[in-house]
Amino acid sequence: MDYALVTGGCSGIGFAYASVLAERGYNLIIVSNQEEANETAAVQLREKYAVDVRTLYADLSHTDSAQQVFDFCQREGCRVEVLVNNAGMFYFDMITQQPLARTNAMVQLHMATPTLLCALFGKEMKERGKGYILNASSISAWISYPGLAVYANSKLYVKGFSRSLASELNDYGVKVCAVCPGAVDTTLYNLSPELRRKCRRWGIMLSPEAVARKGVKALFRGKVCYIPGGINYFFIFLTMLVPHRFVNFLKRKLKLFTKPS
Repeated sequence: MDYALVTGGCSGIGFAYASVLAERGYNLIIVSNQEEANETAAVQLREKYAVDVRTLYADLSHTDSAQQVFDFCQREGCRVEVLVNNAGMFYFDMITQQPLARTNAMVQLHMATPTLLCALFGKEMKERGKGYILNASSISAWISYPGLAVYANSKLYVKGFSRSLASELNDYGVKVCAVCPGAVDTTLYNLSPELRRKCRRWGIMLSPEAVARKGVKALFRGKVCYIPGGINYFFIFLTMLVPHRFVNFLKRKLKLFTKPS
């Protein structure tokens, strides 16, 4: 049976990806570190789409988690045709003011684990001559600003890695796409519900459902890098025009990242 594996698939954009793929007829494997939320999502998806849904509780920031996920699929006899590396975390702060463990978790979660999952499942897809890999990047891949040193550059890695992987697997029937959304209406940014509603209304934020539909469509059409939402092209262009000296000026003026007393 063909399955779509979605990391971070129990909520937010991940749940939206799972829903879109289930709508297309794929059975699902949902992987996240929220055991109860995994089961709740699985029930909802089974009832709505009448597909098989397996869940795996795993902390993808651990070094052995990719192998754990792959071994689970082997034991369950699940042939993964679509891999969605969506799991992620976010913080806006100086790297030197964050616990080292938190920084390490982001590096593992955004870079190491997706890379190894692509290697493990990509090899199977290559041998079968068919497969799809969607890696979650971000428009922050173009924005190397203070406070985003790890987040933005981990997403830059995902974008570049996906492009290289797409070239490696293109002749073997495997499509790879880095999806680079801007702000998405989820709890990831810890914004108030009122501000999130305003951002949606102004078009600054997209809904998780919109990102997932556009992203999956881009993947199946063979796009290698895709930015959902036309306004995000403007934001990227704007950031390229802003000199780094001005960014540093704003940082000082707004007193961002002041040293703790």
